[in-house]
Amino acid sequence: MTKKLGIIGGLGPMATAYFMRRIIELTDAATDQENIEMIIYNCPSIPDRTGYILGTSEESPLPKITELAHNLEHANVDYIAMPCITAHYFHDQLADSVFIPVSNGIKEAAQYIYERGITKVGIMATDGTASMHLFDSVFKDYDIKCLYPDEAGQKQVMSLIYDDVKAGKPVDMDKFFQVKSQLLEAGADIIILGCTELSIVKRDNEVGPKVLDIVDVLAADCVKKCAKARPECDNLITEV
Repeated sequence: MTKKLGIIGGLGPMATAYFMRRIIELTDAATDQENIEMIIYNCPSIPDRTGYILGTSEESPLPKITELAHNLEHANVDYIAMPCITAHYFHDQLADSVFIPVSNGIKEAAQYIYERGITKVGIMATDGTASMHLFDSVFKDYDIKCLYPDEAGQKQVMSLIYDDVKAGKPVDMDKFFQVKSQLLEAGADIIILGCTELSIVKRDNEVGPKVLDIVDVLAADCVKKCAKARPECDNLITEV
C-alpha cells in the first residue's frame, strides 16, 4: 500500500511540476492505483529564499513554508518534500514544526554519493545555497569535498536560474558548459545540479555525463519512502 506524499511547491512552479513528473517516472507502478497519492501546494508567493538568506530581503519565507507544512500535516500525509534546495536552509526548523518526516534532499544526495565512492563534487546552486554552505555542512560528515565556481562562474549559474529558467526564456547552454568544465577541471568527480531550476535545464537539454540532479535524488527518496521504486533510482548520475 502506497503512502501519501505532501509537497511544498511553487519554489518555483516549473520545478515543482517537474518534481511531480519525476516521482511518477521513478515509481514502479503497473496501474494508476500503485502510484503515490500527492497533495501539492504550488505556492509561488512564498518570499524569495536567496534574497532573505543573503540579507537583501527582510521577508522570511519560513512562516509561509511552515503554514503549508501544517496544512499537509492536517491532511494526513505520511511524508513531506520541498523541491527547493535553497529552502533547505530552513529544513531543521521546518522538520521540528511538524510530526511528519520531512525529506532532506541534501542529506540524501550525500548518502547516494558516498555509497558510490565519490569524494569530490562540483556544486551548481544559488548564491544563497553556496554562501551558506548548505551542501558542505552535510557532505563533510561523509568526507565529500564540495567545489564551487569562481565569481564569474557563479554569476553564470545565477543567470541560468533567474534570467533563463525562472523568466521562462531559452537556456543559454554555453553558460552551463563553461561552469561544468570549470568544476571538472578543478577536480570534481561529478557535478551536482543543486537548484531545482537547473533540473529544468537538464530536462530540456543534453547536459552530458557526470551530472547528478538533486530533483532526481529527492524524487527517488520520496518514491522509496512512499511506494515501490524503479531500478533507475539507483542510477541517477548521467552517463556518456
